[in-house]
This record gives sequence, structure tokens and C-alpha cells, in this order.
Amino acid sequence: MPETGSRKPKRLVFCFDGTWNQLSADRPTNVVQLAQMLVPVAQDGTPQIVYYDEGIGTNTNWLRQHIAGALGRGMLTILREAYRFLIFNYEPGDEIYAFGFSRGAYTARSFVGFIRHAGILDVTNANVIDRAIAIYKSAEAGQGVESEEGLRFRSEYCRGVCVSAADRDYRKQNLPGFDPEKVPILTIRYLGVWDTVRALGIPDFLPLAGAINRKYSFHNAVLTSKIRAARHAVAIDEERATFRATLFGPEKVRELNSRNQRSGEEPMPDWKLHYQEKWFPGVHGAVGGGGARHGLSDEALLWVLQGARQAGLELRDEVDNPAYKLRPDPFDALQNEPKVPWSMRGPLGALRRLFRSARPNGPAGLDQVSLSALRRWHADPGSLPEGKAYRPVALKGCADQIAEWAAQCQIEWKGDPPQLEDYTVRRGDSFSRLAKARLGDPKRWKELFDLNRDRIDDPNMLSIGAVIRLPVPSQPPQISEDG
Repeated sequence: MPETGSRKPKRLVFCFDGTWNQLSADRPTNVVQLAQMLVPVAQDGTPQIVYYDEGIGTNTNWLRQHIAGALGRGMLTILREAYRFLIFNYEPGDEIYAFGFSRGAYTARSFVGFIRHAGILDVTNANVIDRAIAIYKSAEAGQGVESEEGLRFRSEYCRGVCVSAADRDYRKQNLPGFDPEKVPILTIRYLGVWDTVRALGIPDFLPLAGAINRKYSFHNAVLTSKIRAARHAVAIDEERATFRATLFGPEKVRELNSRNQRSGEEPMPDWKLHYQEKWFPGVHGAVGGGGARHGLSDEALLWVLQGARQAGLELRDEVDNPAYKLRPDPFDALQNEPKVPWSMRGPLGALRRLFRSARPNGPAGLDQVSLSALRRWHADPGSLPEGKAYRPVALKGCADQIAEWAAQCQIEWKGDPPQLEDYTVRRGDSFSRLAKARLGDPKRWKELFDLNRDRIDDPNMLSIGAVIRLPVPSQPPQISEDG
């Protein structure tokens, strides 16, 4: 991160939790856990400042909580409060990160869209915050069209930063003495979200929903190149019709990744792609966290977290850091909370079933399916909590590709294959350290990674407790502290 004069830029981290999710909950969501993991000051002295919002339906009485939660009311207020924090804390050159779960994921994405259209007000212009909101609401959501009104507003009230090249060009033409070298173009460093749910207003499948919900159509949650990297973990097994996923979209993901691929270079490894959207096993809460069972949500948390680390965020190094307590398990129960036995019986159960169906917009290719979903598909049915083969309807569009995946992970040995053993990952392990201990050369780490492509999809994401294959050592391994 380049320094601005004598000042070291900050990392401003915005965390938006889901509907009814509170910081005081006994079982924290992935959003809370991520916020707790971040170190206040990175090793190089960069401040990392966290803004956390408890989400829709948490700061009012019981009746209003449930109305707000059911209809998604209050999102604009949440955006306003987060934007106000941004105005008073942002300085040109600072990096912005945004995270969210459920409607909080939609809020995080809308927050980025808000900044894209309204800019970041100079702190001396904080009093025009409502005009900034009006600029956002008047923009054509998802169209990427620059309005004369927006360009003029940002040039007058957001002079510390440009949001686009169009901003810079406009100011060159209309602001005497404007120096483009002194005003950076804003980028959002990273967006990490779990199972984005829009759900504003009444459910889309009800009569008159289009007319009633039109007032929320200004929200802009589209993935754009303004965001330098992003990951979205989507729930495969969520069946509630009111919880339809709002996707980045595979075409948009591929388009943005292709822009980062330089001509003539080797294709970027899949784990390094800047933009990713993958489907994970489990219902909504089993991907976003907050339940008694967290093996599946730990998987999704680590995946989003790894993208954030690649984008520069640093974690606390203390032993009690929640990151060291995560135990991802792709074979954990699909429900993160035990089912209520009577919930699907009788008239109430019949009514609930009317509003349930498999998600209709499932993945169409392996690049959109998480490793945990692939492993669960190929698991012994008897080892799964549901006691049957994992064949969710949402994955039917790529079932044949998933069936062939296991064979693609097989390694063809030139000679006799080495004798292998299972090894449980401990804190401090890395493929390079293990390669030094087992193969005598840390640079041979990729050989160990290739041995485990059906268990690990990112060589930098070895979680404590994971079981991997390693060559049997000729003598007990000696892993040095500086390996």
C-alpha cells in the first residue's frame, strides 16, 4: 500500500450482519467472527479500522423488529450511518473493504454501489449527506451510466477523490487548476459476502410485488471492476422462496477475471482469481454462520477470509484468535440448527412447504462449485448426517461434471507411487514447511499440494485439523521454525 505523504493509509473494514443477527448472540455469524479476527494495526503499521452493523431488525421493539426483518425495512438508514462513518474517517489513499451476510451482504454490495455513484464527501461537506443519498437513489441501478448530475455533484463536494476516469476527465474540463496527480481514483479493495439475499419489500412471487417493491429498485449491488477483488459464498440447500440468492453472475465473474489475465501469460491458478462466486453445501445459516453447527459455515468463512488475506487484511496472531478455532467440515449437517420436529407437519407445515423450492439458478460449471460441495457429493452416503447420497437439485446443471471430478484429481505416477499417510494439520504448518520436512526441499511444496487437490483447493489455506496426504518420511519429520 503506497503511503500518502508522511501518512500511512488506513484500511477501513465495513461489516454488515444479517437480519436479526446481533453482536451479543451466543453463536456469532461469519461477519462477527471475521471482524473479531482482524488486528487493529498491521505489522507494517497500517491501521485496520472496523465498522460493524448488527443488521436489519435489531435496534427497535419486538413488533418493529419482525416487520423490519420480514420486509427489509431500514437498509437505507444502515447505509446512511455507514456512509457517515466513512465521511469522517476516510482520507485519500485509504483502502475500503466490505463484508456481509444475507441482507447484510446485499447491504455491503449496495454500500459499494452508493460510493460508486455518490463519491465520498469531503468531511467539510458532510452536511450534504442527504443530497448524496438522493444522487444514489436517482442513478440507474446496474447500468454503469455516468450522469451529468453525479459528475457535477462529486466535483463540487467530493474533491478528495475521483470514483472513475470520467470523474477525472470532467474535473479537468470544469475545475480550473485541477491536478489529476493529486487526486486518486477510488477503488474498493475487497468485497466478501455470504449468501446475498435482497428480499426488500414483499416477496417477489406475490401479486403486485413488482409495483410495491419498485421503490427499492435504486439499490445497486452489481459487481464491477471498481471492486478489485470479491468472493461470494452461496448456499446450495436453501429452499425458502423468500431467500432467493442475488448472484454476481458467472458471466460477470468471468468477464472481470479475463480483464486481469495479461496477454501471453500462463492462466492464473484458480485459487488466485480475483473474482469468485462458489456454491457451498448447507442452508442459508449453514453458510453464513450463527448456529450450533458450524462445520459448513467455517468452510465458507475460511474461503472468504482467504480472499481478504490475499487482498491485504491481516489477522490477529494471538492463540485465542477465533481463526485458530475454526474447524471446517464439509460433511457436517446441512442445517446449522436442529430441525423442530413439528415444523413441517400439519396445516403449518403445508403452508411452509408452499413457500419452499430448490434454488432455480444453480451453478452450471465446476468453476462455480466449492470443494466442500464436491467432496460431499463423492462422500460415502452412510457417513453423512442425512444418511443418503448428496444430490441437491440446485446442482443438477453440472451433475455430470461433478461425477467426473474425482477422476480428474487422480495423479499419474511415472514410477512406483510413494507410500502415503494421513497427516493432521497443526498450527504453523504450510506446504513449504511440510515439503522441507518430508521431501527435503521447501520449493517442492506444489508436489504436496497436487497430492491433495481433492482435499485442498488453495495451497495457502491449510486449516488446523485438516487431514491431508503426505509421503511417509524415512525418519520422523523435523519441521524447523523458520521453514
